[in-house]
Amino acid sequence: MTFELVRGSGNSVMSTVRIGSHNANCDLWWCESKQEYHWCLVWEDGSGAYGTHLHSGFAPTKNKARADVVKTILWIEDMWPRHEYFDFTGL
Repeated sequence: MTFELVRGSGNSVMSTVRIGSHNANCDLWWCESKQEYHWCLVWEDGSGAYGTHLHSGFAPTKNKARADVVKTILWIEDMWPRHEYFDFTGL
């Protein structure tokens, strides 16, 4: 699954991070044993060795999973690189 640029509101610390095919990969698949869709979003912030970030989740339908991915992209773009991003993700 490929996402074109989705823009969040940005923040005052850094210009809005842009998540797209140049720095992110997203997979969405059906898990037969759990009877639900799982998704995984991996993106690079460009800062080096520790600049890889992983977000994942699951949903009962494919449309809900896709909506969750888009909401996650918007949340990342709104929160990056504020402390709330790192507090929430446990990094």
